[in-house]
Amino acid sequence: MRHPLFLLLLFSKCCLAAGQFTVVIDLNEKFLDVSDEGLWIVKFYAPWCAHCKRLLPVWEHLGHAVSDKNLPVRVAKMDCTRFTSACNKLSINGYPTIIFFRHGRKIEYFGERAKEALFNFVVKSAAPVVEKVNGARLNEVGFCFRVSFVRAIFRSRSFLVNRFFSTADSEVPTSLRESGARVAVFKDSSFFPYYEGLSSWIIAERWPLMPRASSSNLADIASTGKLIVLVICSEVLYLDLTTFHGRQAAEDLRKSEYLWSRFQFAWLDGPELATNIVMGNMDPPSKLYILVFNFTTYEYYLNEDDPDKITRASLVTWLNNLADGIEKGVLVPLGGRSLPTRMRRMIFEVYSNITQMFATQPLLSSVLFGMPIAFLSIICYRLVFPEEDMGNFHGSVDDIVAIDYMSTFSILDSSYLNVRLWNLVTK
Repeated sequence: MRHPLFLLLLFSKCCLAAGQFTVVIDLNEKFLDVSDEGLWIVKFYAPWCAHCKRLLPVWEHLGHAVSDKNLPVRVAKMDCTRFTSACNKLSINGYPTIIFFRHGRKIEYFGERAKEALFNFVVKSAAPVVEKVNGARLNEVGFCFRVSFVRAIFRSRSFLVNRFFSTADSEVPTSLRESGARVAVFKDSSFFPYYEGLSSWIIAERWPLMPRASSSNLADIASTGKLIVLVICSEVLYLDLTTFHGRQAAEDLRKSEYLWSRFQFAWLDGPELATNIVMGNMDPPSKLYILVFNFTTYEYYLNEDDPDKITRASLVTWLNNLADGIEKGVLVPLGGRSLPTRMRRMIFEVYSNITQMFATQPLLSSVLFGMPIAFLSIICYRLVFPEEDMGNFHGSVDDIVAIDYMSTFSILDSSYLNVRLWNLVTK
């Protein structure tokens, strides 16, 4: 009895000495020989990269999440400073780079660096391109997945964002069967049939009613060809369905074919991205703010209503008037891509980055900017002021030293005389 207990304690001690348990595989250059076998998601990093350091705990959580779900995917990482030749063969140009290897096919990830987004990417990349489902599974698809296309085969990167399924006619809901549609999208606890333009229809319907927008997926949301209605609020306000008028307005927008074909709702958790768009400070997201953004032209329209007075009906009315004004060409948008606007945006981005650096790392930023400025000031001073002090003097160095000594003695003599005169007066 003592021996198993002793071995258990010894094993526990060894585990603690080895560090925290991890399921992430540390790769070397031999990975190139097995990259075509099975499913891999690999993070290529450099130890000195700050973004890689921030991604480190997220990557560990991703490894445990994939292991807990028993997914047939290996979560791994490779240090590109140690295995440079392997990273060069894989065309790794930046850090961190995340690539999913699907039986030899490389799929690079450009989304958010959050565990939930990475896990969804792994699930969709590992799943079949088109999955066959029955009636029970079809109901699960409609409620468990954000956007699911049924009976659709589409050769593009869409299968990384959405799920595709096929089913028999007998398993299709009666209302969908009566519509006569052969393809439908299931999202927002409902389904919407397809009638024409399969490729453009899938692109337009690939997003749910109100996805969360970020700098990494804003271009994908704009690929629908619609104007993006950005609702700027906090996550607490977004989850409060009783007061969140943005989602309610999006539901009304879905009922209008005229508005739904022109606008796509999305929400922002915080004003950072909106601040970069409008090139100005946005109030803290304790209230609701609306911004309509054209990603192609970088033009935007602001809702100037009081956030406390924005209602479901007023928001739909404003969007309707906005669509009419844009179609008639009577509205003047803000922003754009003109040369003065681009120069202003460049200056604003530089200013924002420097401000953020001083806010997060004040000491390092002071050294980084202070030392070059100090050296430049010294160089400018030495270039300008010596010429003014010397004037037209052309003597040697010894003459300059002699002049300095003479001036010193003259100052001492004058001081001595002043002291003697003062003593005579006081007597």
